[in-house]
Amino acid sequence: MNSERIKKIFIYMLIAVNIGLFYLNYQNRQKYILSSANEKAVYQVLSENGIGMYTDIIKHSYPMRQLSVSIPSFDNDMLKKRFFDSGEDVKISLEFDRTMLVSDKKNITLKGNSLYFSCPDGTGEIEDFSKKTAEKAANDFIQKLVLDKGNEITLEKITSDNENYTFVYSESFKSNKLFCSNKSVTVAKTGIVNAEAKYYTAIGFWGLKQDICSCDEALLTMLHEIKKSGSAKEGMYVENIELGYDFEDSLESTDITGIRLVPCYRIYVSGIEYPFIINAYTNSIIGH
Repeated sequence: MNSERIKKIFIYMLIAVNIGLFYLNYQNRQKYILSSANEKAVYQVLSENGIGMYTDIIKHSYPMRQLSVSIPSFDNDMLKKRFFDSGEDVKISLEFDRTMLVSDKKNITLKGNSLYFSCPDGTGEIEDFSKKTAEKAANDFIQKLVLDKGNEITLEKITSDNENYTFVYSESFKSNKLFCSNKSVTVAKTGIVNAEAKYYTAIGFWGLKQDICSCDEALLTMLHEIKKSGSAKEGMYVENIELGYDFEDSLESTDITGIRLVPCYRIYVSGIEYPFIINAYTNSIIGH
């Protein structure tokens, strides 16, 4: 057998192995993709229970790792520079569970990993006050509330009470939303009047990847919770579904390795004030 023939046989064997590996990888990935039949079935079940779908369903449910986070410490000098003018007389006081930075116009309260900013008279008049100019003011101010510049900040929701606008922002780590790390800014014609921020600094992913439930399974868990609580209303519909990270239960999960978050589905339903948070590992309700 000459060397040229051996070379051809070897090439054919490599091609066959690669085809086999490609097929196995394709089959493995397919099991984490929601089938059309399952998607249609969950839509039908929701419809039969009076719940519509006004958003896209999440079709991929690839295994995910946990996420380690830490609680940052606040630097009073940094906060003074960010939120107070250079000429303001800022007094710092400590109480049992909080620190307060107070001037004649502004007040910052630090409690645990949360920051509350208040400026009743506003931080400065906004010309041509409108939703658009209020949003620009909020987007500028939100930069003061960001401690971890590596995370992404996204405007999630805008509400109005006819006089003020409130802008709610989410924080993401490597495109994964941290449901427990939200921030909000309230804007009046006189400027920023209130802001709140909850902080968790992402350290990195932790542990091995684990299977998560599919989106249709999470929707059925949500439906069960609605029926159990008796909160069903005529004309209800699912407004939005997201996959991100939150605590495993209503309390922080902490040990010597730090605070860990688990993959969760967050489902917003019309007529219900708070979203459903579903642990994607166990397909169980965490919070609502």
